[in-house]
Amino acid sequence: MSKRIVKALVLMLCVPLLTVFACMKAGAAAGFTDVPANAWYTAAVRDMVDRGIMSGAGDGTFRPGKYLTRADFATMLARTALPESELRKYRYNGSFTDVKSNHWANPYVNWASENGIVSGTGNKRFSPGGRLTRQDMAVMLVNYARAMGVSTPPVKGPMYFKDDYAINLYAEDAVYTCARAGIISGSEGYFKPKNYSQRCEAAQVLSMFLKVGQDPRYKVIRKRVEDVSVAAVEFDPGWYSPDIVMGNDVIDGGESIGSVISRTGAKIAVNGGFFGFDTYMPYATIVKDGRLISTFNKYSPAKSAIVMDSTGRFSIEHFTTKVSLTANNPDGTVKSIGDAVVNAKPGATDGARIIFTREWGRKLGFAPKYAVRVDNSGYVVAVYRDQDVDVPNANDGYLIAQRAERPGGNDFIRDMKVGTYVEKKVVYEGSETQDIKLALGVGPQVVRDGWLYGDAYTYGAEGLNNINNFSADRRVCLGIKPEGHLVLLTAYTSLPQLSHVMVSLGCYSAVNLDGGGSSNLYVEGTYYTGPRSRPMNNVIVFK
Repeated sequence: MSKRIVKALVLMLCVPLLTVFACMKAGAAAGFTDVPANAWYTAAVRDMVDRGIMSGAGDGTFRPGKYLTRADFATMLARTALPESELRKYRYNGSFTDVKSNHWANPYVNWASENGIVSGTGNKRFSPGGRLTRQDMAVMLVNYARAMGVSTPPVKGPMYFKDDYAINLYAEDAVYTCARAGIISGSEGYFKPKNYSQRCEAAQVLSMFLKVGQDPRYKVIRKRVEDVSVAAVEFDPGWYSPDIVMGNDVIDGGESIGSVISRTGAKIAVNGGFFGFDTYMPYATIVKDGRLISTFNKYSPAKSAIVMDSTGRFSIEHFTTKVSLTANNPDGTVKSIGDAVVNAKPGATDGARIIFTREWGRKLGFAPKYAVRVDNSGYVVAVYRDQDVDVPNANDGYLIAQRAERPGGNDFIRDMKVGTYVEKKVVYEGSETQDIKLALGVGPQVVRDGWLYGDAYTYGAEGLNNINNFSADRRVCLGIKPEGHLVLLTAYTSLPQLSHVMVSLGCYSAVNLDGGGSSNLYVEGTYYTGPRSRPMNNVIVFK
């Protein structure tokens, strides 16, 4: 056979192959034979596949026109949030009777359900194979954005679809949120809310959401850790202005968590320490803006306290609050005490020497045997006997009062005169820092120096041996990571298991907050737990 004939045969064989390759390149994209290269959804399909959120049918096709099911979209959202290695932990019989543990979508539906992204269709059913309507796709997407802290700012002005009447009330806000953000579009002025979503449309919608959605400054954690489902937020406290807010700004106040958030403008808020349901007095030493406004030494120094110093650094400290007063009287006599307390509620026969600040209220509410008013320069400006007294504003000083006669002597306050100079000294004995700008007694501690911490003895030493420590209950926890980030977490678990969770999340120190009926964790418009109806005595906020 001549060389000319061989070349001709080779050319004849190559031309068909080149034609096939050219056709495949021109007529298919994203690795699927049924996704045209120039289709409006091609880039979105490629994006979803590259992210591992969607896949093909297994035969080289994507089936873009196939209707999407409720389970399909729940799966897409779950895969957006977590890798498969984390989602596998959600395979169990959950709250829906028609999504058993052997159902292919079980872990994805369970994750979405636990985090408030999807709900059932009634009678404990999810209807996983039910076709997903366009309005329900919008609802799930907005629920996902809220749960994960993603904002979807509007890029279009107010709009109104011609078939607005056909949008169910529960979906209306979600539909217009997505439409104004440019995530979902209508057709010729119609939204067609009851039309079923196709796979190509779902790819386009989720891909657009991931492009236009703005991630928060904080990190949202919604996954199972140590077999415990957790909802948490991690953030740098330096991005915010931390504060401890008392209910109605008084020491024994009670205020709804929603009211606290509204009036303070809090971006993040969490319930604080324990308090008495009968008196609403805090079981805690509290410091605000460097001012001691409450002393509680009953379980000191074992009791834990969240502390922030003037540089914004947080730590968990254990200390006894010691308040000493020295009276330099005009006649030259000097008298001192080392056991003063702050804003404590005295009984009728209580002879304690108590400092009262405006956090107590406008009046004492009782007639002390002895009382003096001290201005902010330290001088006594008024002396009182057996009468109720107005409490000065923070800028005007404080009161020192003794409600009843004191066994062993009453001369400390009794002998003060107008012009007496009072030296006040506060020492947080046992704390690694005396530079305390904020402090709140909480507990018990569950992580210490990066290790699991706590048992029946330590819980009891902190005065917290009666809060269902070893059984599952709604918990709220604050953790501190080595770089200074805070982790606020809520979970339904025991205290020992909570220790494991916080260590697994990288916290070197962590402490339990009030829980149960006081459990509230709010992050920029979303409650990770709550809002509870119980009025709160103290709340930690980040503005």
